[in-house]
Amino acid sequence: MACSNRNLLVNGGFRRGVFPWKGKNVYRIPNPLVKGDYSVVMGANLKKHSLMYQTVPGPLESGCAYYLYFRVLNRSLANVQPRLIVSVAYLNSKKRLLRSTPLIVLPPRRSNIDVFHPFFTIVPPPPSQTRYLSVIFITDRGTVLVDYISIASHEITKK
Repeated sequence: MACSNRNLLVNGGFRRGVFPWKGKNVYRIPNPLVKGDYSVVMGANLKKHSLMYQTVPGPLESGCAYYLYFRVLNRSLANVQPRLIVSVAYLNSKKRLLRSTPLIVLPPRRSNIDVFHPFFTIVPPPPSQTRYLSVIFITDRGTVLVDYISIASHEITKK
């Protein structure tokens, strides 16, 4: 089966605000490294934890793995190691969890040179009952900027 490699998420670069992403304690700000670009800031340095998610309807490509890509810039205080918990969840028609693939991201400590660090994870193919896919970001320690979020199907290579 051919996989489309089509990004399922809308506005993962936050150029049109934060919508349709949902959550709390998440704010769009100008990207500090690229003029005219935007990111979202999440984090406990804002005095609260942050949650951001987007749920998209299927159909999903059942014989394909999904690759989640995103970038993170550490904006925490020097003595704080930020932690970002990211998950891709497959949901049924009632939006109940079928399976999730979690990822704990510990961005490199802040240095004199600001740089976005790319991350990705490979998510197994969805169960046959899957009707929705949800991408979730949670920070419970430190402050980070997140941008360029996408999730797309890819062929599973067999040897």
